[in-house]
Amino acid sequence: MGMPSFSILLHEITKLLHYAGATDVVYIRLGTSGGLGLEPGTIVVTDVPVNGFLEPHYELVSLGKRILRPAELDAEIVKEFVELKGDFPVVVGKTMSVDCFYEGQGRLDGAICPYDEKDKMDFLKLAHEKGVRNIEMESVMFGAFCKSVGVRGAVVCTTLVNRLLGDQITIPKESYKLWVDRVLILCQRLVAKKLGLKFVE
Repeated sequence: MGMPSFSILLHEITKLLHYAGATDVVYIRLGTSGGLGLEPGTIVVTDVPVNGFLEPHYELVSLGKRILRPAELDAEIVKEFVELKGDFPVVVGKTMSVDCFYEGQGRLDGAICPYDEKDKMDFLKLAHEKGVRNIEMESVMFGAFCKSVGVRGAVVCTTLVNRLLGDQITIPKESYKLWVDRVLILCQRLVAKKLGLKFVE
């Protein structure tokens, strides 16, 4: 969806929940991502979302001014997801969020590519050294939004490719479904725990 469209969704949902009188709300962003140094199929539970500069804040331009909003997620929910992982491959790490699928993520197969393989690998290795474990296009805005409105937030994404080994996603359809289902099941486990229900997988 990307950050601009996701921002619209979050504003609208948050207003609806406010008018409905909802309390103790938790937002969870689920999805797919490119991994860094991880086997495809590994689930990343984000502890710190960062932008393309590897900084934990989201930049918004409003009324001609640059606004930097800190991006934070709920540490307790991160712990709960890890406790509920069962036999799923789960790691906790930073997630880098960017506005572009190609240049922003350092891919070499876009229509515009002003860098080479070495440039790409130097940056991805630096990001990995700084704790980034996956790349996607929403989390830093999501974390900043949640902090700004006082809603507990969490991000859980499965990885479809190890970007340190290549850009292309070559997994079979069956693996894609299995890995996406892992994220959904992990979230269902958390919801069941919160509601005091037994979740049958």
